[in-house]
Amino acid sequence: MDITKDFNLTVGLRIREIREAMQMTRERFSELCGISDSFLAAVESGKKSITSKTLYKICQNANISADYLIFGNKNGFECDTVLELLRQMENSERNSAIRILTEFSTSLIRAKSQKHTG
Repeated sequence: MDITKDFNLTVGLRIREIREAMQMTRERFSELCGISDSFLAAVESGKKSITSKTLYKICQNANISADYLIFGNKNGFECDTVLELLRQMENSERNSAIRILTEFSTSLIRAKSQKHTG
């Protein structure tokens, strides 16, 4: 078993997961992070490893912790993904999304309180 290859593949798959959660093509994500799409494809497939500088660029531009990419700690991953999606929207789209999330959250709270009282 080659630990380096396994590690590269694990990190690459996590990067791909982040990119897909952000609903970005490989081309768009690589442009955002300042790397080539062919390099990103090689990273995502575990064929190439990334430098600390590239790790920084990916984390900075995807608003994700390096802790997740390296160790797999998902604390806050879902929230970071939602925040990044909101950040990419136009103001009117963002406002609509916030209204939808607020209404959804309020409905959940109401349902929980009715469940406990009923």
